Amino acid sequence: MPLVKMGKLADLPPGGVLEKRIRARRVAVFNVDGRLYGLEADCKHMRASLAAGSVKDGTITCRWHHWRYVLETGECLNLKGVFLKRYDVMVDGDEVFVQM
Repeated sequence: MPLVKMGKLADLPPGGVLEKRIRARRVAVFNVDGRLYGLEADCKHMRASLAAGSVKDGTITCRWHHWRYVLETGECLNLKGVFLKRYDVMVDGDEVFVQM
């Protein structure tokens, strides 16, 4: 599976996010206290960018209508059975990649 460069690790401090359009989808990498999470970046409700949302207690909350997702699993807490696609995140030197 191909690796796609998201950006520099220096541009992803704790609390930060990198977002990139890859083919027809948006992908985001969140840094939560040094742990990196790769997720589909479009909210399942109305496709707002989750990169602009707020991270708290292991969840990302969409700024538009406050749908919440678990960063670890992509599970939506507002609608049972709905999940964001997850991506493995890798760091090589000072570069951050997601595995598509």
